[in-house]
Amino acid sequence: MPFAIVVPRYIINDSWAFTKSVRMGHRKDGSDGTAEQQLVGVIGQNMINIALGKPLMREDLGFDDGVDFEIYGLRIDVKTVGRTSDPKPHYVNNLLGSQIKFECDAYLFLSFNKTSAAMTFCGWSTKEMFLDCATLYAKDSIRYRADGSSFRLKADNFEIENSKLRQDFKDWTELTWSWYKETLR
Repeated sequence: MPFAIVVPRYIINDSWAFTKSVRMGHRKDGSDGTAEQQLVGVIGQNMINIALGKPLMREDLGFDDGVDFEIYGLRIDVKTVGRTSDPKPHYVNNLLGSQIKFECDAYLFLSFNKTSAAMTFCGWSTKEMFLDCATLYAKDSIRYRADGSSFRLKADNFEIENSKLRQDFKDWTELTWSWYKETLR
């Protein structure tokens, strides 16, 4: 994976307070995610906000229309998955089928290790590349993990392996440079 950083305790604490005070999602298909899944997403978004010099998430900012930040004219949606281990190239990232309608240009995929508090920047993808490379699984499909456990999908779900993401960076500066180069195409 390109790079990881340890999430400062105050980010976790602030993200937890935000998650307790704000109900996220409001999806009609029942796929809002658990409180823990929402917390992981808020931690990921807050880490990006800090990197961009923006304030942490606040209730008064309202719904973001599926765009978590904009840089060099690219509208990017951050997707963070929580794990108890560091990600590997074959691990997948998820995007709910209902979220594909949002007008973003790219997705940034992060993995939060709940044991070590490390946030790994797994890679990113333009929306077009994502739709070409990801696999769509229908609601109620059974998904199997490498450890043999399984779960039933609450909604249509896209999956993409880390190995299929753009990983042409090893730190934040190179990541933002990668986005800038994308705008030159």
